[in-house]
Amino acid sequence: MINPTNQTSTVGVRTEKRLEDHQGDLWAEVIRLFNSMPDETNDGGNDKHFFSMVFFGVKLFVAENEVNGLTVMLPDEY
Repeated sequence: MINPTNQTSTVGVRTEKRLEDHQGDLWAEVIRLFNSMPDETNDGGNDKHFFSMVFFGVKLFVAENEVNGLTVMLPDEY
């Protein structure tokens, strides 16, 4: 079971200038979006295992990781 409060991010997310002052808000937004996603989809759309989002003008991917948490990354880090 995925625990959305168990989050990590890539170096790119942590050093992205547009996100610098909003890291705490980012974690809250990831949890909010996670809770709004369906458990699974069969059509390749967003679900709790992998979804995309835009935050302060930055496109991000959020994916389930190997420790049942979520990793937030920039598309070019996927």
